[in-house]
Amino acid sequence: MKKTWSAIRIAFFVFAAGLLHHPGSAFAKPVSYVGGLMLMQENDAGGHTVGLDYTVTPRMAVAFHAQYHIRGDNFTMLGPQMNFLINRWNAPRSQGNIFANVGGGTTIDRNGDMRPATWTGLLADFETRRLFVSYEVRAMYAPKVERSLWQRARAGVAFSPVDYTKVSPWAMVQVDYRDEKHLGLHVGAREPKMEITPLIRVMYRAFLIEGGVSHRGKLMFNWVKQF
Repeated sequence: MKKTWSAIRIAFFVFAAGLLHHPGSAFAKPVSYVGGLMLMQENDAGGHTVGLDYTVTPRMAVAFHAQYHIRGDNFTMLGPQMNFLINRWNAPRSQGNIFANVGGGTTIDRNGDMRPATWTGLLADFETRRLFVSYEVRAMYAPKVERSLWQRARAGVAFSPVDYTKVSPWAMVQVDYRDEKHLGLHVGAREPKMEITPLIRVMYRAFLIEGGVSHRGKLMFNWVKQF
C-alpha cells in the first residue's frame, strides 16, 4: 500500500509539472468566455492543487481538480467540479464578480484506501486597474478523513495601472483561516488556523503567477494560464 501511495504522489507532481509547459494565450476568471480553457496550479500551507476548467456557457464551466493535502494526515482528493458565475457587475473602470462551485469525487489516503468526498465554495471579488479585493470560502467533507471550512481574504494594489498587453505587478496581502478536523489516524488533530501571506502577483496576457512566504515561514506559489 505504501508503494501505491508513493506512486500516486509521484504521478500527481509529474502532472503538475507538465502543466507548467502547456501553451496558452488568455487569462480569465473561473468562468470565462465560452470555449475558454484554463489550467491552474497552487501550492501553499494546505497542500498542492492542479485543475483544468472549461467554460461551457457564459455562466458555467466544467472542471477537474486534484489536491494533495499536507495538513494532518496526508491524502489526495480528486474529482469533477462545476463552476458558476452567480453575478457580474461591469463599470467603465471596475468589475465585481460572485462565483460558486460544487464538486465530488474521492480521497486516497497513504494506505491507498479510497473514500467519497464532496466540496463546495463561494468567491467574490472586486477590482479596478489599481485595486483588488476578494473573499473566498470553501467547505469539504470526506467520511473518516476530514471535514473543513476554509476562508481566504485578499487585498492588493498595482504598482502602476497598465493594460493586459504589458507586465502588471501587484503587491498583495492574503489571510487564510482554516477550521478543519482530521478524522484519520490522528482523530481530532488540528493544525494552526491562521496564515498571513504577503505576496507579489504578476499578470501578463494569458499568464498569472504569484508567490510569497507566510508569517509561519510557509511558501506559497500559484500560477494560472488560459487559452
